[in-house]
Amino acid sequence: MKIKMTQEEAKGMLKYFEHPHFTNVRNYITVLEVDSNWVKEILPPPLEMADPVVSIALSEGDQFHGLVMGVQAKFKDIVGDWGLAYVMDTDLGVVFGRESLAEPKKLGITTTDLEDDKFIGTVSRWGEEVLRIEADVIGPADQPLVGDSLDNFHFKYDINADGSGISEVDLILSHFDVKATDTVLMNPTKVELNDTPFDIYGQIPVVKPIVSFYATLDMVGTAKYLAKIPADEFLPWAFFKHDDYRLTMDLA
Repeated sequence: MKIKMTQEEAKGMLKYFEHPHFTNVRNYITVLEVDSNWVKEILPPPLEMADPVVSIALSEGDQFHGLVMGVQAKFKDIVGDWGLAYVMDTDLGVVFGRESLAEPKKLGITTTDLEDDKFIGTVSRWGEEVLRIEADVIGPADQPLVGDSLDNFHFKYDINADGSGISEVDLILSHFDVKATDTVLMNPTKVELNDTPFDIYGQIPVVKPIVSFYATLDMVGTAKYLAKIPADEFLPWAFFKHDDYRLTMDLA
């Protein structure tokens, strides 16, 4: 890595941001039905509720292990997930998506264990387990469980350096073309979501698990800007992807 690159080197770096790609990523996915009133309450405009479902994906990849959690939403005729919580185990995984796509990524530890047809997946933050999923393997899925694309909504903005507010907000669509193989159906037997002073998992009002499965994914991404949102309108949501700095002294 260099402090100063040549123009050609910098443009080469931008090529990856133009079409990020991830290959041979094992994803353990659980889809939950949640309370529809909660979804309507937490979605920032101009997003609206599509179906009241939250998707949880625990991923094993060459670059990182992590969590992607989103609630289904729509903007005009586009349906995707609004990112609720992303956890990565390396700063590489955090910085890439957080700085370019405004993904709500934080550092944490994820574990995935599949043995004797039993799956256990966990996420820990600040030394506390915030998510645990247990499932029994049923067998190969007899129908596709992953579509040929994944869409995610994110809001990109800056906090003003003098604390006077935030910048104008861009609604971004992150799109991935997906190829899924080796899809295996599972029966979720336990879904536990817990809070920390910095995390919102326990606030999610789960109605019931809908499905669990795992698959190996190859993904190639693009992104585009969809809309601009006034800063004051978005301000109530501006800090959900931050740890509350005001609490760090109390926990030190």
